Amino acid sequence: CTVDFSRAEVDKGGEILPLTAMEHKLLETLAKNEGRIVTVDTLCEALWGDNPFGYENSLNAHVRRVREKIEADPSKPVSLLTVKGLGYKLLARK
Repeated sequence: CTVDFSRAEVDKGGEILPLTAMEHKLLETLAKNEGRIVTVDTLCEALWGDNPFGYENSLNAHVRRVREKIEADPSKPVSLLTVKGLGYKLLARK
């Protein structure tokens, strides 16, 4: 798949999938840190601002929706990985 941040779209094998504002922000934050672990706290702060506490469940829902758009098999992700106890990591496929 290809993510077009300027259009807030994912091209998944010719199917164009729009990104919500939160999905866009989440992917953008992960992409800026490609290959590195981004903590849950950092992601929550990026999405919800100065008071990010209590948003972990919402973050999980946004991650799930992003995986549905960018992964061939969202239940077995290869690009948007969970790092247990720490956060998430985005790996760009070459």
